Amino acid sequence: MNAKVSVILPSLNVANYIRECLNSVINQTLYELEIICVDACSTDGTEEILREYAKRDERIVILHSEIKSYGKQVNMGLEFAGGEYIAVLETDDWIVPDMYQCLYEYAVADKLDYVAADFDVFYELQNGCNYYSRRALFPPNKQDWYGKILYSEQIATLRASDYVLWRGIYDRKFLNGNHIRMHESAGAAFQDMGFLQQVKTFAEKAKYINESFYRYRQGREAASSVSLEGLRYYAGEFDWLNRREAFYSNLKGIHKKYYYFTMSISFITKYEQVLECLEGNWQDIRLAEPYKWFRKQMVAAINKRLIEETMYKKEVWERFMILLASPRTHAVQAVCKKIEKEEIMKLLLHLTKRRPVAIFGCGNRGERLMHFCNSNNIPIASFCDNNAALHGERKLGIRIIPPKELKDELYNKNEVVILSMKEGKEQVKEQLLNLGIEIDRIIDEIPEGIL
Repeated sequence: MNAKVSVILPSLNVANYIRECLNSVINQTLYELEIICVDACSTDGTEEILREYAKRDERIVILHSEIKSYGKQVNMGLEFAGGEYIAVLETDDWIVPDMYQCLYEYAVADKLDYVAADFDVFYELQNGCNYYSRRALFPPNKQDWYGKILYSEQIATLRASDYVLWRGIYDRKFLNGNHIRMHESAGAAFQDMGFLQQVKTFAEKAKYINESFYRYRQGREAASSVSLEGLRYYAGEFDWLNRREAFYSNLKGIHKKYYYFTMSISFITKYEQVLECLEGNWQDIRLAEPYKWFRKQMVAAINKRLIEETMYKKEVWERFMILLASPRTHAVQAVCKKIEKEEIMKLLLHLTKRRPVAIFGCGNRGERLMHFCNSNNIPIASFCDNNAALHGERKLGIRIIPPKELKDELYNKNEVVILSMKEGKEQVKEQLLNLGIEIDRIIDEIPEGIL
């Protein structure tokens, strides 16, 4: 069989997730797949599961990496692959059935160097259901970029926003012809950043589809995205790119500007994530050491006018300048913002008195309120809505009840109701009071910052 897409699955101790992942691959509507599983000495039964699936599906090949390196594993898959296009699927995630069929058809029809789509992130709610949230690449003012062929200068502007390689497929001849490979640094250390910066430098034709195919799991403790070494990982990745002559010598014009813009966004985003985890300790070596490297790069880029204020949102540029000038001042401001967030959470906990909540309103604001409550361990008992068509249904596994049932619900289970709507709040409040619900069980003012 001549494979249309070679799918590389790097794995390390993902026994709890890999069956769901493999099932999503072997059941793709595009049958002509080469499924390359590259395991890095798993000890939790992952390899045994791979062998089980390989016996059932001849498309599956198992490779072994003695080195625990995501980059090494993907590179092994790239060297082995024989398909027309290359995909990478992380083995704690899964994909919808027609992902590779759809992307392959677009890629072949327009002879694209790569084609990609949106994706959903998901995490498990208190009730065991998964909460999905789509991550759209293009903002409202660039919706017309979906479905059109993009060329080099347009692709350059997407360096910072398109930062995950598994959302798409890549022409194997294009990758090999431009010697595009991953940095073989230890562990899972944002090696996809280096890969995609190379792709953006050399790609001449690409397309993004207005669909979501990939399901990215959040909340897994072993994920590299939550590592306190994150800033070091990024410094290592960009330093490797800077020293990669075949790549850096081809960075010119708008590509060079957006390369350094991407570096700056990676720097400030990851710095602030790690700083929050370290409770504002900006002197911790995991921040202070890579900070010196990034600062040198950023100051040089600003002096050469490779990055300019007009490229940034106002508040991002201000934080960036403060961070470059004084990490101490930046840390103080960051800690103050964190305290403000914590105060908002404490205020809602005070209003609910830690009782379970019913959320009135099933729209976007109700969903965002549910997300906040779930993230802060506030029990969610039900949704309530005046729309009769919704009564008896479930939203994210949570019951939707009519207002007339709310009174018994609140008193029998010692709950409170939070009004999520922006308009019509007074009318709903009056409605609930007329139903005999006491005022102290109605929260109609949501603390600023939650929604």
